[in-house]
Amino acid sequence: MMISQAKRAAVLLAILCGLTGGCSVMDGKPAGEMLNLALAGLTGTDGVTFEGQAALLVDGRQLPEGSVYYGGEMNHHSTLRLYTLLPDSANSRGVLTEQSARANLYSRLEKRNGAWQVLPESDERSVNPLPGLNPIRQLEELKSMSKMVTNEDGAGRGMRLLRIELSPQQAQDQLAAELKAEMEAIRAAYSRLPDLSAGMGADTSKLETLWLKENGELERRLKNAAVETVYHVKVDARRNLPKSMSRQRTITYMTTKGQTRRETYVSRVDFYGYR
Repeated sequence: MMISQAKRAAVLLAILCGLTGGCSVMDGKPAGEMLNLALAGLTGTDGVTFEGQAALLVDGRQLPEGSVYYGGEMNHHSTLRLYTLLPDSANSRGVLTEQSARANLYSRLEKRNGAWQVLPESDERSVNPLPGLNPIRQLEELKSMSKMVTNEDGAGRGMRLLRIELSPQQAQDQLAAELKAEMEAIRAAYSRLPDLSAGMGADTSKLETLWLKENGELERRLKNAAVETVYHVKVDARRNLPKSMSRQRTITYMTTKGQTRRETYVSRVDFYGYR
């Protein structure tokens, strides 16, 4: 009788885990452990190539100027290059990467003291979004973030699909850090411009005033914003390596006119050619 009850309890537990996704142990490993293995596998690999795209939606409408296709590769664990791809060359597995790099934006990064830093030979235009799209950094950050990791269906044979939702405070802290880095990059870009007092270029004092105003408005919005961030990472369960990663970040805040504004930033990147 006790054995029968134990079997029945085991069946019920399995059903509940399948419904909630909170205690799934597909392939014998919980979702959180699978994520850690995949992140460790990425750390141990010498290099990888990737292609992705990102888009910004405001109140459900996609902004054409907010879309970008990009590619890149990591080599020797600590060097990374990123470049924009033409829309019709995305998913071409790098056929037009150098052409696209010359025509658009590029960035080179190196990992120093545990952080990815932009190298001087990168494109110095202030609107260069590529360093912020670094998928290797995004995956590495997941190791220490406050999050909930669960399994989802539809990964395919030999794959695991993991859903990673950041805690509300962690989502806001991550966004604040990324926006700060972007604003500082803009500040550094215009600080290199010659001043009008030298007879040419831009009046950097006026640019600084404008930067301070915009940065203050950004901090105000962020302070009162609600941020939700969810990742989906597909993992090759046999090799313990990430195959793809998507991120959806939704920010809801009040505009200066007292209207509710909802911005959703979505991105997806595919990894291949591990070395």
